[in-house]
Amino acid sequence: MKRLAAIDIGSNSVRLMVVAVERGGGYRLLDEEKAQVRLGEGLVQSGALSDAAQERALEALARMLEIARSLEADTVRAVATAAVRTASNGPAFVARVRETLGLDVEVVSEIEEGRLAFTGAAASFDLPGRTAVIDIGGGSVEIVRAADGQIESITSLPLGAVVLTDRIGTADPPAREDLRAVRRHVRESLRGAFGEDPEPVTVMIGSGGTATSLAAVVAAAAGDDYASVHGRELSLSDVVHVYAQLKSLTLEQRRAVPGVPDYRADIIVAGALVVREAMAVLRCNRFLVNTRGIREGLVLETIARATGRRKGADPSAAIVRFGKRCRFDQRHAEHVNELALSLFDSMADESLTADDRRLLETAAMLHDVGYFVGYEKHHRHSCHLLTYADLPGHSPRDMAVVAAVARYHRGGLPKARHEEFARLSPTDRDTVSKLGGILRLADGFDRGRVGRVRSVTLERRDDRVTVTADGDADLHVELYGAREKADLLEKAFGVRVRISGA
Repeated sequence: MKRLAAIDIGSNSVRLMVVAVERGGGYRLLDEEKAQVRLGEGLVQSGALSDAAQERALEALARMLEIARSLEADTVRAVATAAVRTASNGPAFVARVRETLGLDVEVVSEIEEGRLAFTGAAASFDLPGRTAVIDIGGGSVEIVRAADGQIESITSLPLGAVVLTDRIGTADPPAREDLRAVRRHVRESLRGAFGEDPEPVTVMIGSGGTATSLAAVVAAAAGDDYASVHGRELSLSDVVHVYAQLKSLTLEQRRAVPGVPDYRADIIVAGALVVREAMAVLRCNRFLVNTRGIREGLVLETIARATGRRKGADPSAAIVRFGKRCRFDQRHAEHVNELALSLFDSMADESLTADDRRLLETAAMLHDVGYFVGYEKHHRHSCHLLTYADLPGHSPRDMAVVAAVARYHRGGLPKARHEEFARLSPTDRDTVSKLGGILRLADGFDRGRVGRVRSVTLERRDDRVTVTADGDADLHVELYGAREKADLLEKAFGVRVRISGA
């Protein structure tokens, strides 16, 4: 691959980025193009993409493919987000694009959309401490929270600028009561996702047209050039003041505000409201603008795939690198992993495979990475970090299983109301319960975290299992820890477990 064209089909706009691929996984920007097609227009009311919106999108895509061809792009990758993802006729639209233009469009999930936004942000900004990346589209808002560059959570909410503009209504300027109702809806949605007292973030990095337009308005008011606002910093006060200004103006008056693009004047109030509320709920005072967003993440991910940089990576080395970034206790992790694999080899039944053993190894090595986020409920933090970890050799399904196994190394047993467990297939739930039971017991055998248990042997007779630990010192603490954590293995395998020392 020498030249790549990346196309982001959003609810409000379609954007193209054409790059020349360079050695080492970098790129050189050749051209960019965008078109405001309002693909998500009327979607809230009808649940479907309108014929007119589809025609606008097809016309824009045809033009962008021409640009890509003129720049000799040998690879074209297109993704669609919220509008196509949620529309009842989204699959039909994707098929129509393929038949009409010969372009295959990937409809990405909310998690993948957030991951791409984060990848794009991480390429341009340092992400120290607790940060958030927010991508404000037309149909949805993705908010990615991270700790020192490691994704902790990805949240997608139907709070896009086009969707909320439809909720605000047609009064011009917007009616106060309508704005109050929408603001209440946005804040309740954010609090429902993040709780009443979420961890504050030090900086929020915003992408999408709303972010760039807000920055342009602030720059213009300060007498600065607003042709390029990449990296511009806004305070919460800046956002509050711009929102207060714009919400009181008519559509025509907003179009006359320096920095507000004509095509965004009708939805900028809703977009500004989302940024204001997100910063308030997450107690953030700094907002940095990323003008590239998802499409840069798409470019970087595609280059990584095509150049084989990820394919050639050593999965085991990548696991250790991830653990070190999360400051894990490598000695404890390796010891628990050794014990867990020994238990697996003795305990596994016909339902467990060699691939399940590989996933157990990943979960065992990384089960404690949640300490990186906080001591309390660290098993849940481990689950979140691993859900969004991008490890070579591990598919999204693999990581969902690994995350759930790590989540159950301590704390409560799997329950249908646990989101990370409920979203798995029935087969994967059984696998998680069994692997989680093995990991839980192995972790119990290193209760003191000093590796006193050298080895374990397991004997299984019908529904009775005896696990014998061998070590150099007094194993009282370790045996107690194992007995306390044998519950999930007993439940998952339908056995009674006896723990003893050699």
